[in-house]
Amino acid sequence: MPPQRRAIQRRRPGEFDPSDIFAALNAAQVKYLVIGGLAVVLYGIQRMTSDVDVSVHLTTDNLKRLAEALKQLGFVPRVPAPITGLADPKTRRLWTQRKGMKVYSFIEPYGIPPRNVDVMVTPLENFEAFYQKRTMASLRGVPVPLIPVNELARMKRKAGRPQDLQDVQDLRLLGKIP
Repeated sequence: MPPQRRAIQRRRPGEFDPSDIFAALNAAQVKYLVIGGLAVVLYGIQRMTSDVDVSVHLTTDNLKRLAEALKQLGFVPRVPAPITGLADPKTRRLWTQRKGMKVYSFIEPYGIPPRNVDVMVTPLENFEAFYQKRTMASLRGVPVPLIPVNELARMKRKAGRPQDLQDVQDLRLLGKIP
């Protein structure tokens, strides 16, 4: 039997629209928070981003739902290890300390351009508390749970990269953080 071919998802050049990703995660009841550049954009800052960074509740069931939802959209893991390994603290420690892994990435290889979903390997401390305080945004009518803006700014300051520090300054100028 010949291998199945996936339909190529074409987008306008330069268009980055992850609304189908969020719709799939929501439909699968994945517990996640959008972090990173896309969260900054959804808080109202105009800047470019080309991936989806998420922090997820690191339970085996939640990770299975996430992987299945992304698989249905044609995403595949970049690494040859199941994402459910993130549910085990020993495996996370091995991946971060020995392999230098910061994110578990999924790529949409047939998308034009391809899209990435990066799942943070190190869990948010107090994920549940942040999830309860999440800000809900909307992208093309799809609900998107964002990390609280003060925590987003704290993460960006800690990362300390020039773009992260610019994001913090822009959030402050827009009056989103003190």
